[in-house]
Amino acid sequence: MQEKSTLKHCNIQILKIHEVHPVWRTLPPITYEVKKANIKARFLTGTYLLQEHIQRFNGNSDEQKCLLCQIEQEDLIHFLLRCPASNEQRQKVFPALKQAIICNIGQNKWHEHFTGNKELLMQVIIDSSKVRETILILNEETSTEIERISRKLCYDLHCGRTLLHKRMAVARQFEAKDPGCKD
Repeated sequence: MQEKSTLKHCNIQILKIHEVHPVWRTLPPITYEVKKANIKARFLTGTYLLQEHIQRFNGNSDEQKCLLCQIEQEDLIHFLLRCPASNEQRQKVFPALKQAIICNIGQNKWHEHFTGNKELLMQVIIDSSKVRETILILNEETSTEIERISRKLCYDLHCGRTLLHKRMAVARQFEAKDPGCKD
């Protein structure tokens, strides 16, 4: 499994037969929470489709740019942490995630580990168990809280992205039907 590029953000050491991954183990039995976990699991398994992946299939490097902001390539870091089009969704949830981590490791360790390290922050969002023992020394309660918050973050970003894509599609249809006034 270690050679699977889609599982590079997943802690495969904890994947054992008859054991449930924390994405599912920390889940309350509520339908909308299951939907959130489904989206999070797609990030975890590398099956959430971003422009970066679409380009691999199409072979057109122009399509790698984020359709929402048109600033840079839409990869996981861009989508989860940098895309300005998703700032509203991110800013509603991210402070709670940061606070949960700081309450466990302290402000100094937060700055030491996370300042300028988007890759580590993305890893904590996708699967905090991968860095739990080695870097952050997160307790079980904090890990569960981070999982709950990151599940909401991933879901909210997904919903915001989907809504913006739909609005863009409607706008393109409207432009195609109404080319504007001709003088």
